[in-house]
Amino acid sequence: MTVGRIRAWYGLAALLLVLAACGGSSTPQDYFSDLGNETRAYNEAVAEIRAGYADDLADELASLQEGTDFSDTAAVDAYFAAAKEVAIVKTADLFTDTGAALRQMLDALDALEPPEGLIPAHQDAVASGEALAAALPITIEALRSLDSVEVLQETIEGSPFTVAAQRFVIACKNLEDAATGAGIEVDLECPDGIAGAAE
Repeated sequence: MTVGRIRAWYGLAALLLVLAACGGSSTPQDYFSDLGNETRAYNEAVAEIRAGYADDLADELASLQEGTDFSDTAAVDAYFAAAKEVAIVKTADLFTDTGAALRQMLDALDALEPPEGLIPAHQDAVASGEALAAALPITIEALRSLDSVEVLQETIEGSPFTVAAQRFVIACKNLEDAATGAGIEVDLECPDGIAGAAE
């Protein structure tokens, strides 16, 4: 083989590597395996955060009860006012803490290399996730500005975060459907945010 042909083969090999990289390098099976690992890790992180939220809220309410003379009407009124404030603050903290876990999942999803046919659905999921992350600060600000616990759940359900979470679930389900179409069984455990956090 001549030097010219060797150079030509090297050039062709380099071109093929570039084209392969542009089209996504993972197999559908590997892609969905990695994707499922990331969504499960996020759900586990949120479950741990919610458990901590419930424990912290219970501890603070118990502390308030211990320091309250329930035979004193004024003290009872003060207790309920403080308890409502704690519920609002802790719920806002719950959403704040969730942001770190959400960011970690989105960075991991963005780093995945979907196969050629899954690129649009993958990009839609990433974009929907970014919209979810962008809705968090707005929702947290709305929660921290509340002066009544009675509207806490209503505020969460009508928040930009809840709306964005629904959109993200749809994008995630679309990826599950794509997996089914490719003959791959996968449960992405599509994250639904932290719905019901204040229940």
